[in-house]
Amino acid sequence: MFKKLIQRILLFIAVLAAGFCQLEAQTPEIVPLTQPQLWQRAEFRVDNAPVATNCFDPDLIRLDATFTPPSGRVLTVPAFWYKNFSRTVTNGAEVVSPVGAPQWRIRFTPTEPGDYTLSLNIQTNDVSAGKPGTTHFNVPVATPSGQHGYVRVAPDKRYFETTDGQPLRLVGENVCWAEHQVKSDYDAWFGAMRNAGENFARLWMAPWFAGLEHAPGRLNNYDLQSAWQLDYVFDLADRNGIYLLLCFDHHGMFQMNNRNWGGSNNFWKTNAYNQINGGPCEKPNDFFTNPRAKTIYQKRLRYLIGRYGYSPRLLAWQFFNEIDNVYNTTLTGDDVLAWHREMGQWLHAHDPYGHLVTTSLTGGSERPEIWSLPEMDFSVYHSYNESAPGKGAATLARSFVKDYGKPMMIGEFGVDSRSWNIASDPYLRGFRQAVWGGALGGSVGTAMSWWWQDLDKDDVYPLYAALNGILRSAGWQSGTWTPVDFVSAGELPTDLVRAIPNGELFNAQPTLNSAWRMQRKLSGKLALADSLAADLASQSLMTYLLGRHDAEFQHPFRITAFFGEKAKLVLHVKTVHSDAELVVRVDGTEVLHTNYIRAAGDTTTYRDVNQDFTVNFPAGKRVIEIANDAGADWVLIDSLKFEQVLPAEFAGGWHFAPEAVGLRSEQKAVLYVYSPWVIFPAGALRYNPPLLTGQSLQLTNWPAGKFNVQWFEPSTGRAIGTTEVATDGAILTLPLPAFRDDLAAIITPRQ
Repeated sequence: MFKKLIQRILLFIAVLAAGFCQLEAQTPEIVPLTQPQLWQRAEFRVDNAPVATNCFDPDLIRLDATFTPPSGRVLTVPAFWYKNFSRTVTNGAEVVSPVGAPQWRIRFTPTEPGDYTLSLNIQTNDVSAGKPGTTHFNVPVATPSGQHGYVRVAPDKRYFETTDGQPLRLVGENVCWAEHQVKSDYDAWFGAMRNAGENFARLWMAPWFAGLEHAPGRLNNYDLQSAWQLDYVFDLADRNGIYLLLCFDHHGMFQMNNRNWGGSNNFWKTNAYNQINGGPCEKPNDFFTNPRAKTIYQKRLRYLIGRYGYSPRLLAWQFFNEIDNVYNTTLTGDDVLAWHREMGQWLHAHDPYGHLVTTSLTGGSERPEIWSLPEMDFSVYHSYNESAPGKGAATLARSFVKDYGKPMMIGEFGVDSRSWNIASDPYLRGFRQAVWGGALGGSVGTAMSWWWQDLDKDDVYPLYAALNGILRSAGWQSGTWTPVDFVSAGELPTDLVRAIPNGELFNAQPTLNSAWRMQRKLSGKLALADSLAADLASQSLMTYLLGRHDAEFQHPFRITAFFGEKAKLVLHVKTVHSDAELVVRVDGTEVLHTNYIRAAGDTTTYRDVNQDFTVNFPAGKRVIEIANDAGADWVLIDSLKFEQVLPAEFAGGWHFAPEAVGLRSEQKAVLYVYSPWVIFPAGALRYNPPLLTGQSLQLTNWPAGKFNVQWFEPSTGRAIGTTEVATDGAILTLPLPAFRDDLAAIITPRQ
């Protein structure tokens, strides 16, 4: 008797300490909380489950619900530990308060009508806890609900589709966390997105929003209030027809002493997996190698499957945001790669709904070893500070789909990685070019903007509405689409053949690209033919001259131009990193050489120089090279100015022409066209771009016939005219109406 009393007391203390479960194990009872309906979430409560000290740990207690539908296809989903909350607003602040006792829940989405059997198997300490509980329910026949099933990769390996075979094209943005209040923020954002025709949003789980295991003391002890708030976002997404990409962690969880982001992104010190917080990991990389850490993480994945996996609006699971941000500082790439392979296999094997799985990396870094993994169902690229984002998005999509044989998403986009910075894109040209370039470049949808709060404040939704209206008119949301091939004059030449007779001298200040991660993509070569070539130099020239520490990415400036008398170059060095040098050569002859060597004992890394250098050279055709050949680190040049430049002709008769991206579906096509004078960033501030007349596009591999072309204004969606064209086959020549900024077109066969 005394022994039993002691056992009961110890059990009672354990339950109080953990806040979990009933005191006595009884026959489990499965209580329906909703009337099951086709393609709607069915939810059940489990009463009288056995006691456990941690109901988040399936090693201690594990509830598996097996559903058998009329077709006989068995689906087993994990039950999850749940607590209800209420929400009030006090003095403008959202206050969330617990309601009632925690309990077990089961979520499931019926996908066919008829009679179902639900069998609940319970294990405690890996031992069966009695006979399975069983219940039956009926799902009535219903009219089409608008749901098309879970998301999968389409047969063309380029796009997504739903399980009923309906194509899924994405128009959307990142909406990763609430700014003030979960309910009011997401109510406003998702409502506006729905009205604009958007159907995609990306969410983060982070220490400041929706974090389950993202704070000290939360290791395998999840934050139920955050989970409850995330429930609301999922419910709201369902009501607004929005697909969600759920990102589990961001790179800051593994940062220690990184000064970027104002030093506020170093969350390793509060990471629940850190030993100082009771976790199994001494250092960040242990998260990816420590067997116990991986086992604990898999328990979190199981919980997420049980709580959110039911939703057809869950587009995909995403392991990380830009995990390679902490490569070579706290993480080892090979270990992260192996981890993705292992966890991708685990998630695919244990998710009964078969959701897609991916991750994300920094912009400018492709990491083919990650995207080649079969466990990653689609690739993701983050695009910031891109020069010519329209054609850049299309080029990226083609490259990724070709190289990895899977869909590609431009998962983040911004004309600036530091802020919304509308001052640098006041007419939203860069924004529009990226969004359209993503949609029509062969990625899974639009480029997904990052700055969602600013986008909402500045009411950019009409641009989405205009895009969506044009694309719907084209039938973009259905059918099979592939990128359009255009007749091209080829890449921008890097040489000039002659100065234009009687050409007017001009001063040129080439636009430089300041995006650090673009260094591997830019050639450093520029043919300075005219002022437009100077404007578009950001597609070739970086602000950074890299040294031998980054030898594989060294691209010294090589600028070719014709000059008049008294020609000169003025360049401004802003900053140097550690030890570097600056060398200027004219036609191969060195005319300037400056070393930036730290004094003995000086440990300063970044040094402000803020110095102008002037180089004079004789008239004629000159090749000016600006280099940092032998320097160890980089030199930051923030401006170049050439005086007394003569306009010249490009090699091969090449000339600037409108840029275009597009998709075709048999004899239909939808195109986006923009003037070279407005290519971001150089054309962003131009108030009144030159009127282009007499321009045309040529589409290749086109069938013979007659076609109608409807023209639209992308910024408003307004129809601006219709033309008729014809071809005998192979090439379709498309005369463009006069325009200054950009155009959209829908090509259809004439009836």
